[in-house]
Amino acid sequence: MTDSTVREPRRRWTWRLAVVAILAVGIGGFVALQVFKPKPAVRAPVGQLPLVRTAPIDVREGSLTVVGHGLARPRTEIVLAPEVAGKVSYVSPNLVIGGAFRAGETLVRLDQEPFNAALAQARAERESARASLALAEQLLKRADELIAQGFQTAQTRDERVANRDLARAGLERAAAVLRSRSVELARSELRAPFAGRVLSKNVDVGGTVQAGRELARLFADDVLEVPVSLTDRDVALLADPWRSNSGDSTATVTVEHGGARYRWPARLDRIEAALDPATRTLNVVVRVDKPLTPGTLLDANGKGAAPPLLVGMYARVGIAGRDVGRYAVLPRQALRDGDTLWLLDDAGRVDIVAVRVLQESADTVAVKGDALGRGARVIVSDLKVVTEGMAVRAVDEPREPSQPAAATR
Repeated sequence: MTDSTVREPRRRWTWRLAVVAILAVGIGGFVALQVFKPKPAVRAPVGQLPLVRTAPIDVREGSLTVVGHGLARPRTEIVLAPEVAGKVSYVSPNLVIGGAFRAGETLVRLDQEPFNAALAQARAERESARASLALAEQLLKRADELIAQGFQTAQTRDERVANRDLARAGLERAAAVLRSRSVELARSELRAPFAGRVLSKNVDVGGTVQAGRELARLFADDVLEVPVSLTDRDVALLADPWRSNSGDSTATVTVEHGGARYRWPARLDRIEAALDPATRTLNVVVRVDKPLTPGTLLDANGKGAAPPLLVGMYARVGIAGRDVGRYAVLPRQALRDGDTLWLLDDAGRVDIVAVRVLQESADTVAVKGDALGRGARVIVSDLKVVTEGMAVRAVDEPREPSQPAAATR
């Protein structure tokens, strides 16, 4: 055995002992650190309060504007139809869809030759009946003279009286026929009963028409109406709406045209008699006088000539309501269960209050409530469980609620 053979096992054992020593020192140091390291202070867990979003309450005084939408329609509309049959000989150049006409203007005339001939025949028959009556009266007079002289009997007089009565009835009949022919001649010419415009037309020169056939639809353009469907809650905001033709409530009618908005003054005219069985709403009719007057432009960027208010235009109607005193406007999502609010008091606790809803829109709601003061805040976020006096954390910065479209000061 050589020296190198003896030294090789010794080296391996030396390395193994060194590795074991290093591991022992490392383990011992880790254990010493775990044993002698400082322990952290033990604290009780902090309870997390629910986070809520809040919005300010806008307190106002005065009246609320009741808002609705509807289509402009004529107040007076008729069907132009002849009462006699005939061939059309004249149609007014104003009798076109959208055409304007004057009161008393001839719109359609039928061929009058047959009516004139019938009228002349009726006159002749009347004159013949008049002559027959005169002859019958002469014969009766002559019979009375001959009877007085004893040349004729009383039977002859009775015959003359009967002939006189028949002739008198014939004259009355002929006079009635003459009046009828005169009326038919007058009705062969159709005149406008009022000034207005043409909605539709279905007649031309040369056509033959029958009595009762619709030739056109006309409407008076001095007044237009806009009916809007309102709930009983909205109707209750109006001042005495049940008085017919009160005219006390002012209103506005707004129409969008060509990308701009135009407005006309209006007034509350009436409430229609029946409740809509499908929607359970009432139709309130707003009246616009002088609708042909161009509307007032509401947008600064509007271009082009202002339009008149036309039949069929879709309009937004605002009706001035009665004075409701002090009320509050807040976001729509703040209303709970139809009549409850969650307020946030100064201590960060929930105050559940009941309110009376005056008006609702898509984004806002107007309510009456004694607990709603200026500067109060309402919770608009949802909570799974809410109790009176529950502590919460508000995370929202103060922000103004959107202005309700139906509120006025």
